[in-house]
Amino acid sequence: MCNLYSITTNQAAISALFRVVNRYVGNLAPMPGVFPDYKAPIVRNGAEGRELATARWGMPSSAHALMEATKKRAAKLVRPLPPRLI
Repeated sequence: MCNLYSITTNQAAISALFRVVNRYVGNLAPMPGVFPDYKAPIVRNGAEGRELATARWGMPSSAHALMEATKKRAAKLVRPLPPRLI
């Protein structure tokens, strides 16, 4: 699912296409690759109409998957101690 999207157009074109009322993205630079867990522009419904904002996006992970990933990373940090010389 990574790198399926890119943003090569400007803010005005996005706003016109989606009839955006408010913009909260600042200067929106072109993004040749939009990846999960990074911020990207989104169009959302706000109180006054459609808004252009940035949000972190991606597939949420379950608590179990997060815990398993943490255990795997921790296991890599554990290494046997060298024998002690007396």
